[in-house]
Amino acid sequence: MSVKRLLYIDDNKIDSQIENLRTKLKRQGYDLNETFIHLNDAFMMKNPENGKTILDKAKIQSFITDNYLNQNFDIVASDYDFKDENLDGFELLKWIKNESVSKKHKIRRAKFCLYSAEQDKVAKIFSTPEQVKKLIKLKIDDFIDRARIPDEISQILIAPQKSYYFKEHIINYLEKFGDKTFKSTYPKFKGMTLSEIAHEIDKDLPNGIEFQNSLVELTVAHLIELNSLSEE
Repeated sequence: MSVKRLLYIDDNKIDSQIENLRTKLKRQGYDLNETFIHLNDAFMMKNPENGKTILDKAKIQSFITDNYLNQNFDIVASDYDFKDENLDGFELLKWIKNESVSKKHKIRRAKFCLYSAEQDKVAKIFSTPEQVKKLIKLKIDDFIDRARIPDEISQILIAPQKSYYFKEHIINYLEKFGDKTFKSTYPKFKGMTLSEIAHEIDKDLPNGIEFQNSLVELTVAHLIELNSLSEE
């Protein structure tokens, strides 16, 4: 059974929605592996300006960097309203996405979603051209009604792939057999594990790019050879 990985961030638990999501996915032949970042007291600090208790943005960012940025997730979802003057879900997702894209962390390949129990209220915040530009630049994949999390996220997780990404397919397949050692075909990678080769490709390092070109050339040459044999 295929596994779908979800990372969600909230200052409140949404256990019932997650269990409903798990049930829906299981009916479609998928297991759910969820990770919850609970923005509770462990991530709080005193605002030096007014003494109020607020979320410690730097601590949250450090925690996510150390534990999750270089992991593969199918979806990263966050509540919008943390009831906090220092941070909201949009700003947190924006930081995760920008950080992971600029440093080519694995989490960048996930779909990013916001959810809220007050969609109309949040929509008004993004009613100005300036705010709309921020949404467009971030490329949020969906904005979900909190009550509809099981339905909406399950649809995203099992939706057919609309585009094919050669590089991502190679990386994912190599990582499935990451502990295997590469022995031939491309001398520069001889002795490396498939996981190490996936890293070279993922980071757009010169040998990783050259290896992909070589792989395409070998594949096409093999197809031509097979076709020639079938004509004999």
